[in-house]
Amino acid sequence: MRGSARFEATSFSVFRTAVATNAPHDFRVDVFDGISDLPLFSPDKESDTPDSVLPLAAAVAACDGILIACPEYAHGIPGAFKNALDWLVSRFEIPGKPVMLVHASTRSAYLRAHLHEVLRTISCQLYPEPEFEVHLIRKDRREIDAVLSTEEMRAAMRTKLEAFGRFAAQEG
Repeated sequence: MRGSARFEATSFSVFRTAVATNAPHDFRVDVFDGISDLPLFSPDKESDTPDSVLPLAAAVAACDGILIACPEYAHGIPGAFKNALDWLVSRFEIPGKPVMLVHASTRSAYLRAHLHEVLRTISCQLYPEPEFEVHLIRKDRREIDAVLSTEEMRAAMRTKLEAFGRFAAQEG
């Protein structure tokens, strides 16, 4: 069990990097890596937002759209990611933002349903087309690299990001 959890984190980070690397030339993907720096959400702290939340809020404010690459954990949203969303609920940065989910697994149906519900609740504009997904779980790093580096996969990532870019331009 411990090995597979470590592996899932590896497949997720490699996938996230591949999506950013294969973005169209006029498309910039910035990866936010500060989720683990966020304190536990508390409504009592909302009026005086902790400094560690401000980079997340600024990143959301600055973008034209949000790609969410989040692994499913125990049939839902991992606590740290839900915590990040909770910090954005009553702020002005996220309502109306176009959002598309991307997945490193084809078996994340529970996560998708939970994320869709939370994102609709906080007034995000969900990308209406099928999400981008590739099945990478239970593959070793060599297999993951082989799948993500094919020209067909790279083209599929670019095509999906171009479509999301058009959606974000209309919605944003």
